[in-house]
This record gives sequence, C-alpha cells and structure tokens, in this order.
Amino acid sequence: MAAQTLGLLANPFFTNVILPFLLIFTVIFAILQKTKLFEGKKGIDIIVALVIGLIFVGVQSVVGFTLKLLPIIAALVVVLLSIYLVFGFIGVHQSKALQIALGIVFGIALIVVLLWATGTMPRTSGIRLSEQAIAYIVFFLALGGAIAVAVTSKSKSESEK
Repeated sequence: MAAQTLGLLANPFFTNVILPFLLIFTVIFAILQKTKLFEGKKGIDIIVALVIGLIFVGVQSVVGFTLKLLPIIAALVVVLLSIYLVFGFIGVHQSKALQIALGIVFGIALIVVLLWATGTMPRTSGIRLSEQAIAYIVFFLALGGAIAVAVTSKSKSESEK
C-alpha cells in the first residue's frame, strides 16, 4: 500500500497538474473569500478560483516556475520562523530597527531566489569569497545590527517620561 502511495506521489500528472491546481485554487479562493470581491457569494468565488486554477495548469512554463520556486520558499519560511522563534525568546520583537533589518535581509534573499528561479541569475556567480571573508561580513552585519538596536532602543526610564 505504501509503495502505491509513493508511486502516486511520484507520478508527473500528480506533481505537475493536480498539486499546482490545488495550490492555486486554494490561494485564489481564500483571497476571494477574504476580500469579499463578489459580496461573499461562495459559488462565484469557487467558479473564479476553478477557472484561474485551470488556466494556471494549462501554462506549463508557469507551473514549472512554481514547482522550482516553492521548495526554496518553504525553506526560507522555515528559516524565518526559526529566526523569529529564537529572537522571540530573547526579546528582539521589541526592537523596531532589528525588525526592519531582518525584513531587508529576507527581502534581498527573496529577490535573489526569484532571480535564480526564473533563470535570470546563474547558479554560480563570478564572486568567490573565502570562509574568512564570509565570517568577517557576517560579524560586521551582526555588529551593525547590534549598534542599530542599541541606538534606536529606549530604556524603560526614557519611555516612561
């Protein structure tokens, strides 16, 4: 039974048609329900989401792009969640400057991933950095973030005034 299930999951029709259709259908339906574009009429929302989902799976280049991009986005979400959990434990959520810095870092990472997934940016670039250079860059970024947090954060006595 398990071998049959794995065979179904490895079937190209399932991974290239069914899963992308379900993803797009669900996302479009949720957006339509949330925005109440058609005054909350669920039947119209279903039909519109169905049509958009069918058109989506009909364009294989878009499906290929989505299938290439989704695992990377999922990995970025896991990394972002992990960072937010760790920073939440140490109270970073109180610092607006660090939140902005993290937003910028993840925004740049998302842009790089999108450029790579579309084929605009090659996998390997001409820039070669040694491990020591990468360590220095990470250290200076962390130092800059710590300085930004220290400068922009207010102590309790200042905020109570």
